[in-house]
Amino acid sequence: PGDRPFLFAESPATAIRGDEVTELRHYWLFAALCIALTIMMFRLVIKERVTLQVSLSFLLVLLLTAGVAVFPEATTWIAVRIGFTLPSNFYFAAGIASLAFLHLTALLHLSRAQLRTVTLTQELAILQEKVDRILQRTEKKSSAE
Repeated sequence: PGDRPFLFAESPATAIRGDEVTELRHYWLFAALCIALTIMMFRLVIKERVTLQVSLSFLLVLLLTAGVAVFPEATTWIAVRIGFTLPSNFYFAAGIASLAFLHLTALLHLSRAQLRTVTLTQELAILQEKVDRILQRTEKKSSAE
């Protein structure tokens, strides 16, 4: 691959100098898939099957992934500047970080829902106790009369 050392790995199409258009289509196909998933997620939000708050982190990861697919050279530049020898190692690390981020946000939303469920259950028990006391009072008054 020319005068560049192997450590700065080039994509197969650039190294071979043959199928540059084919590889570009592959990247655009992946970007189109990410954008299609983003549109599908927006439709789910609009139909109120998924809340916007829960889906924001997923949408962010999808849009960043589409950006990586559209601008692979910029991502490779960032990977080299951060200190990764090969861009594939950077993609792998970024993928793991993205999954960890999505898992953390899912845990936060799940924890909030569980806390809210406990709070609502306690409030319901308090209200049920108040209703029972009111019913007992009215029964005592009606039986006394």
